[in-house]
Amino acid sequence: MSNGAVYIITQDKRYVNLLLTSAASLKRAMPELPITVFSQFPVDGAELSNVITVAPTQDGFYDKAMLIRQSPYERTMFIDADTFVVEPVPELFSLLDRFDCAAAHEEYLNTDWFNYYARQDIPQSFPEFNTGILMLRRSERTDRLLGDWGKLYHEYLTGKPDKQINDQPFFRAAVYDSDVRMATLTREYNCKFRGQGYLNGPVKILHGHVKFEVKPEHINKAVKALNASSRPRVYIAGKVYEQKLVGRLVGRRKAHKVGSFPELPGSIVLMRAKRLKEVVGEVGVGRALGKIFRRK
Repeated sequence: MSNGAVYIITQDKRYVNLLLTSAASLKRAMPELPITVFSQFPVDGAELSNVITVAPTQDGFYDKAMLIRQSPYERTMFIDADTFVVEPVPELFSLLDRFDCAAAHEEYLNTDWFNYYARQDIPQSFPEFNTGILMLRRSERTDRLLGDWGKLYHEYLTGKPDKQINDQPFFRAAVYDSDVRMATLTREYNCKFRGQGYLNGPVKILHGHVKFEVKPEHINKAVKALNASSRPRVYIAGKVYEQKLVGRLVGRRKAHKVGSFPELPGSIVLMRAKRLKEVVGEVGVGRALGKIFRRK
């Protein structure tokens, strides 16, 4: 049974460099795993087994939902470009011996911030899955799930083109309505390290980027801090804490800091200057100054 990884890049060329960095980390961790890229842009790297040129639609998330169905592998790891693989993860493919799909819960549980896609028939206790890391076994059930995911999202884009949201609310609905066997990954396999979350054991895959910049020293600092302990711990805004028992006779529990890393990969001043230049280019000097000095 063939295993492989799939990346998909459409709409935004800036993701190409992120993809190459991610693919290099995956290849270092799992050198025998083939990697296929679907892209509208030229992509070239020694780590890549196959690059397939595709014609994009009007939406990158919809492209993802549809192109995943074209994976050449029987067991697929779909992986976002803004990821960094720290350790080998063959156990993710082993999951697909028993399950059709696997993904981690979204850290915010729900990314439909303004309730644009209300599904009252789905209980709140059924959260979104983060679709940045998806494990998929080829089957009729899985193909129906992916087709329904794309269909739901396309129907929404057609009906509410001015109220854009990401693909995850629709994946949630497609999973809820499907007959797939879905396994839930722990945060170690999809650690959105710039946000907040819980870990128990070594981090396997980091997920997240800052303005399309990749700095190995920043990634290394994050990995070192996150893996400073392998015990149950939490991370938030670049700080990592585990529980510690303190006190005599009667112990009490206390948050113990075990590591930290910079949330941003470079100088905040330079990033602000770069962002100001972007805003001025987008909206002009007058509106940019209005954004900066507006009264609260």
